[in-house]
Amino acid sequence: MPMFIMVLSINPNAKRQHSDLPRQISDSLDVFHQSGVKVKSLYATMGRYDCLAVFEAEDQKLAFRLASQINSLGILETETWPVIPFEEFTELLH
Repeated sequence: MPMFIMVLSINPNAKRQHSDLPRQISDSLDVFHQSGVKVKSLYATMGRYDCLAVFEAEDQKLAFRLASQINSLGILETETWPVIPFEEFTELLH
């Protein structure tokens, strides 16, 4: 099944407008579960992004839909990358 990495940043406006920000973030991440997508790993990060999710989706269209749904909630902003195992990548170079 295709694998994706999604990096997420908390919208600066959401930080100012929501006193219950942890619940709002959790609700935004529930989009994965509601869509039946398996999140393999979810991390909080220090740096440019606030969170990183590694997930499997049946296709790129579903990954796009997830990102759009999460973004539309106004709490998190996303960037999504399709990924393959490094070993598969190196095989493509031959």
